[in-house]
Amino acid sequence: MSLIPSSIASAPLPASGWLTRGRAQAGTALLALAAALAGCAGGTRPATPPAAATPDLSAYRLGIGDRLRISVFGEPDLSLEADIDATGHLSYPLLGSVPAARKTASQLAADLARGLANGYLKNPDVRVAVVQYRSIYVTGQVNRAGAYPYSMGLTVEKALTLAGGMTRIASERGIYLLPEDAPSSQRRRARLDEPVLPGDTIVVEESLF
Repeated sequence: MSLIPSSIASAPLPASGWLTRGRAQAGTALLALAAALAGCAGGTRPATPPAAATPDLSAYRLGIGDRLRISVFGEPDLSLEADIDATGHLSYPLLGSVPAARKTASQLAADLARGLANGYLKNPDVRVAVVQYRSIYVTGQVNRAGAYPYSMGLTVEKALTLAGGMTRIASERGIYLLPEDAPSSQRRRARLDEPVLPGDTIVVEESLF
């Protein structure tokens, strides 16, 4: 029986070959582990709920209780803040009582400019901005029913928090939103993340069970 020469049978791979193979195997294992972890994380991560839409107030209609800043370029005595009173008017120098309710800020600015141009100023530049919106109202089964100041980004849930939360007998499915000046028959069921507008009323009904 012939023997295999020991120089062939026991010849080891070069050290660099073992090192290269070891590094390749380790890299493959790490990539596989990272892929597995990413797959698990993707499968168990909860979906992010959509953010509540911010209402567009560019066409906002002014109403009783709104506080306005009126600026007239170059006329500091005519630049002031004024509230819309219970009659829907505001008091303004030179012009007296000016109708403001149900108009947009730009419409009111145009009305003021026309009034000032009628014997007082030449080509007046008038700007109107809302500095404080009228209140919203929360009624029914809440701990502190009443009127609350409106702020941008206000939702039904935040409004309920302002009112001290719902009572123990409140119905979580009986939350309704009633727009300002709308008849009670037009109230509609509201989501907690639904935006609220100035003058809106939130009604929380009592649970039947």
